[in-house]
Amino acid sequence: MSTLNKSTAGYKMLMILAIADGSHLGSEKKQIINFLGDYFDPEFLEAAIHSEQIRLESLHKDDLMLEFRDAMNQFYRQSTPEERTRFLQQAVDLVTADDQVSPEENLFLNRLFELWAETE
Repeated sequence: MSTLNKSTAGYKMLMILAIADGSHLGSEKKQIINFLGDYFDPEFLEAAIHSEQIRLESLHKDDLMLEFRDAMNQFYRQSTPEERTRFLQQAVDLVTADDQVSPEENLFLNRLFELWAETE
């Protein structure tokens, strides 16, 4: 896995949460754009999100979890407790954006809460 900066690690985690249920981004896309809005140009975001969605959807579920864990660890090492709390809320907002939480989304979200709680 490559080294990611904090914003890219957060972006990757949100993308994985958004596609975990096997559906298209839909309502989750707005949450991702809101997270990245301070870092990237909006036109760049559309292309980047689409490209990353295709790449992540092609991964096996085990590989998706490995990428998620790597991004979690990198975000954690580079963030403050306040940034992690804010990110956890963004992750919950993203997963609930379509008014339903799939078992797959729940698995990734629980992993995020569990691993970060273990290190606090």
